[in-house]
Amino acid sequence: MREVTSAQDEIDYRNTVFAKVESLMVANDFTALTALEESYRTSRSRTMNGYWNLGLFHAKVDSFLGDGLTVEKGCLPLKADFVARWKAASPNSPAPIIAEASMLEAQGWCYRGNGFADTVTPEAWPKFRGALQSAYEILEANKKIASVNPEYYAVLASIYRGVSAPEDKFKNLMDEAAKREPAYFRTYFNAVWFYMPQWGGSWGEVGRFLRFAAKKSEKTEGSGVYIRILWNLEACNCDIIKEVADWPTLQASMRDVYQRYPNGRNREYFMKLSCKMDKPQEAFELAQMGFPEKRRDELNSMTMQACSEAMAEAK
Repeated sequence: MREVTSAQDEIDYRNTVFAKVESLMVANDFTALTALEESYRTSRSRTMNGYWNLGLFHAKVDSFLGDGLTVEKGCLPLKADFVARWKAASPNSPAPIIAEASMLEAQGWCYRGNGFADTVTPEAWPKFRGALQSAYEILEANKKIASVNPEYYAVLASIYRGVSAPEDKFKNLMDEAAKREPAYFRTYFNAVWFYMPQWGGSWGEVGRFLRFAAKKSEKTEGSGVYIRILWNLEACNCDIIKEVADWPTLQASMRDVYQRYPNGRNREYFMKLSCKMDKPQEAFELAQMGFPEKRRDELNSMTMQACSEAMAEAK
């Protein structure tokens, strides 16, 4: 194999998608916005490093609608009217329904805050629960329309964690989500939090969930979802990989992703992660996979650079 696109290519592409979504929202072009969501959803298209375009779409929508969702501004979404007009313009589209539920869920977390339960003020609890209940009811009432989009399950998974849903109900949700769309990353990104220690779970439960997600998605991803979930967690400063990952599975997962998506962003992260796991030889071999034409001294230089950056990040 050979690396075909760089990390910067991935960044530039993502920024193009974000700009496209934002421009349509700013212009109130509901027809084109709805068509874009449908295109990304039905094509199941990916970026160069394998991320779903649909995931980028919803991430940008959430960001746009998050304006005003701060404690300082009273946790009041300033663009709620936008969602109402989008729903009216596209009543059979899943996108505005999911967007409204996600906005309400974000409002609930704004009231609550992200700290432990003992940091939440008494007056915040009913506001938090009320917002999440409203989000849940919107999704349930519109399931037939909204659940064709896998983001529906990603938002529900987050809501279930927020309301401390029974584990058997959560597992049923995950089974249904995986049956509908087994490889949609954002569902697993949100769902893994249900099992995190700070929410009453354990590292062992997190590890089991990682294996569940990898198994459900293996037809198209190999074991790649395993590392993708961990990568997403590490991005939020969760010191988790050394707690839950076993090296053979982690190594296989990184290689599955890079072989399917030989993008520089994947290689650079995997090389640094290999160094953090005290596996510099794996970092060298990843460089060799991407650049088989390079001399050994050049590959050694790439490996040393990756390990140096990994050490700096670890401090």
